Amino acid sequence: MPTSHPLTDALAHIRIIIVRTSHPGNVGQVARAMANMGLRELYLTSPRFADMCAQPDAIALASGATDVLDNAVIVPDLATALQGVNCAFAFSARTRDLAPPLRTSGEAAAEVMALFTQAQAENMALPKVAFVFGAERSGLVNDEVMLCQRLCQIEANPEYNSLNLAQAVQVMTYSLRQAALHGYSTPIVEHPALLDSADVAQLDGMLNHWEAMLTDIGMINPNIPTEMMPRLRALFSRTQLSTNEVNFLRGLASTVQRIKKKE
Repeated sequence: MPTSHPLTDALAHIRIIIVRTSHPGNVGQVARAMANMGLRELYLTSPRFADMCAQPDAIALASGATDVLDNAVIVPDLATALQGVNCAFAFSARTRDLAPPLRTSGEAAAEVMALFTQAQAENMALPKVAFVFGAERSGLVNDEVMLCQRLCQIEANPEYNSLNLAQAVQVMTYSLRQAALHGYSTPIVEHPALLDSADVAQLDGMLNHWEAMLTDIGMINPNIPTEMMPRLRALFSRTQLSTNEVNFLRGLASTVQRIKKKE
């Protein structure tokens, strides 16, 4: 009988997020893909049906993975689904301007397992990791990608790169399980220390604070769109700030705002 492995047990801590999904059958297939590979945490943002996981097609196509459906969390938007997450991988078949660092599915799995191994070796809590998949027809919009710290792609045939939602989740979860079971020999590029990183909500709060500060000093005009905030978001996502660094940057913004008010 197969025995458990410390890293396969850790797979249950990875969050799968499906954004704006419209087909209950796809949710059921995603639940089945997750259960097969040992993942349990499913979030849905703004699904077509409020009871998406209770729809007959979802239950039928889950093929017994009803525990994943029963425990799925439905939230209004991606920012809410990313609360508590230290690193999020946005899945997209196309590259984006100002996108976060790119990983293949193999590189992403290797990076996550390396982080989990380090956390276990140092007796630290596992970082919360999420993989974000977009709507069936349109995928993720740019603003959703920019909420994540990595852009992730599956190395499919470039002449026909058209995996459906459940297939993409299956490939990624399989890559994660293989990295957990057999090691992660895939080279990891730009591998930052994520164990002490701020979560997505903390980073978002800091960026909102900086936007207010930059508006106060006249560097941003809210009536004139610019790329300043997307560029700052991309920069800070790449650097993977710690909680202390986020607090320092917010303190800096507060100081600038106080000085500006005294003028």
